[in-house]
Amino acid sequence: MFSLIIFLVLVTIVNVVVFFISSWNQRDDKGSEFWRDRPPSWFTLFLPLINMFKLVKPMSSNSMAHQMLTDKLKSAGYSYAIKPEEFSASRWVGLAFGSSFVFILVYGFSIEDFNYIVMSLFAIPLGFFYPDIWLNDAVKERQKKISKHFPFFLELLVLSMRAGLNFTSALEHATNKLPDGPLRKELQHLVRDIRTGLSRRNSLDLMAKRVAVPEVSNFVAAINQAEEVGGELGDLLFKQATQRRKERFLKAEELAGKAPVKMLLPLVGLLFPMTFVVIIFVIYIKARDGGALNFLLGT
Repeated sequence: MFSLIIFLVLVTIVNVVVFFISSWNQRDDKGSEFWRDRPPSWFTLFLPLINMFKLVKPMSSNSMAHQMLTDKLKSAGYSYAIKPEEFSASRWVGLAFGSSFVFILVYGFSIEDFNYIVMSLFAIPLGFFYPDIWLNDAVKERQKKISKHFPFFLELLVLSMRAGLNFTSALEHATNKLPDGPLRKELQHLVRDIRTGLSRRNSLDLMAKRVAVPEVSNFVAAINQAEEVGGELGDLLFKQATQRRKERFLKAEELAGKAPVKMLLPLVGLLFPMTFVVIIFVIYIKARDGGALNFLLGT
């Protein structure tokens, strides 16, 4: 127990020292990083340690891993909050905490059971891969929200264009009517790209790459194809909105069809056993009071 106390005191001292050193070094860099969004709370908490581990193994900006990680951070909506090298360093921070957890269990609490030691060793790879697990969940959650609001956006876009607005004006008008969320932020980014001089085709392609949602990719491909062949954009968007609406209803019916199957396990595992317990208890009481229980037991 004394070794555990010493270890916790050392960890606390290291965290405090790293925090002050990081704050002192980044004191003059706050103005140069005004563009950054607010990172997640867990990332902010471990940022001093992340900045320290960032120097251990810097990631090359030309590597394929760096590009893949950058694309995934864009899909999660954290491209302006977390740098790829910071995210890579967070893995080493997680590895350090996982190793510290194993050290505390084995040496601090003097655990000698082999099974507990083997189970605790899973904390080391879990700490290293936890940032990737969190990032994958963030990407899936963001894509789900975008898919949910995208049919509503298409309907607004079609109504705006049928009211006489061109595509850019209708896009801006429909974006302003959307609720706050990842889809609205991506569309605002798209409008900014178009207004700053980037071509509409390139702006749409960049948005489709950032979002990585099939519905948005099909929407972008259809608009680019209509632009190439000179098709009517209003009719194309109307067909897109109709198709997305049908897909949304089919998805709702699919989820409704899966609901009874998902309820089956709680019913079989929780409700039915309790029902049988209540029935058997009533039968037991009646058999005991009527003497049938004594007759069956031969007493």
